[in-house]
Amino acid sequence: TDNIFQVDYTFPCAIILGSEETGISPGVMKAVDILVKIPMYGSINSLNVSVAASVIMYEAIRQRNFLNGT
Repeated sequence: TDNIFQVDYTFPCAIILGSEETGISPGVMKAVDILVKIPMYGSINSLNVSVAASVIMYEAIRQRNFLNGT
């Protein structure tokens, strides 16, 4: 499992998120190339899936814009 800030999102990729109850199914997990985690600080134990998606997509957009000079 990699930290989301250590992964290169500048290439075409799919971000797969599991449900808040059951996560990602074992069949889909077998197909993924990279498993990432969002580092958590303080007393926060977890994020709901929409917030987690926003954090990961923000990082992907940040990397793509930074490398494009925008």
